[in-house]
Amino acid sequence: MILILLVNWNGHEDTLACLRSLDAVQRPAFDVLVVDNASSDDSVARIREAFPAVEVLESGENLGFTGGNNLGLEYARQHGYEYVLLLNNDTEVAPDFLSPLVEALEADPQAAAAGPLIYYHALPQVVWSAGGAIDWKRGETRMIGLGEGDEGQFDGPPRPVDFVTGCALLARTRILEEVGGLDERFFTYYEEVEWCLRMQRAGYRILFV
Repeated sequence: MILILLVNWNGHEDTLACLRSLDAVQRPAFDVLVVDNASSDDSVARIREAFPAVEVLESGENLGFTGGNNLGLEYARQHGYEYVLLLNNDTEVAPDFLSPLVEALEADPQAAAAGPLIYYHALPQVVWSAGGAIDWKRGETRMIGLGEGDEGQFDGPPRPVDFVTGCALLARTRILEEVGGLDERFFTYYEEVEWCLRMQRAGYRILFV
């Protein structure tokens, strides 16, 4: 069972576009949860009207990216989902994006999380992320492939990376029992980097697919 998790805050137009792209994903089967961070617009009503099968969980306050996702991660754990995908609400996915991520984790028991190749929305053949790397000497992170044209250089089998972006991150739900969820001290930005590091310290790999 797979849960796809979106966090929305006053962004129903982006969220609806994302949900429409998910509608084109044929397999594997999945459920969708939208955590609404106390939007002051009519996001909740619009999402429920357009996608009545999508579960909308209202947080009651703006918990940020981190807190909103943690609410969804706990929902996934309590409802017995095997995998949970963090997906930014301002993304649009390819119809075949999900299967390779699931297959990569199923093929590698020591992999805790996986992320796909991500492009700029306005420049669909220009890479935004092919996984992430950490420069420990400088204390910096970078997106692998940032700004490169896609000429097939990132094709091939899944490969280990330091982290994958929370923009699109598939994780085993059971990892929550071992390392916990996202660290809410970050609120937004770098929380997925630290989460991936915790997974690696627990002996797991992070894969770019």
